[in-house]
Amino acid sequence: MSNKYDVNIAGYTLTVKTGRSAEHMERLSELLNSKVREVQKTGVTSNYLNVVMLAAMKLADEILDLRDRQDQEKRRIEEKSRDLLSTLDSALK
Repeated sequence: MSNKYDVNIAGYTLTVKTGRSAEHMERLSELLNSKVREVQKTGVTSNYLNVVMLAAMKLADEILDLRDRQDQEKRRIEEKSRDLLSTLDSALK
């Protein structure tokens, strides 16, 4: 079921239709607004669209970093699993 929520991003209200909870949407808008404030503090640009796009890029960068770390950890676990299975296989022979 979809719900409609009004979220405020950088002073602009958007109505979003989503299956997410109100709490989730609040956390999402707080996160994006914190990134917007980070960009605004740098003074790089005062253009609203540029500020929001740079904030989105910061969030996307964090996501990519997390995905890379997750992939590395997954490969490490798979390698350890293969080593363990090989050791168990040798012990059973």
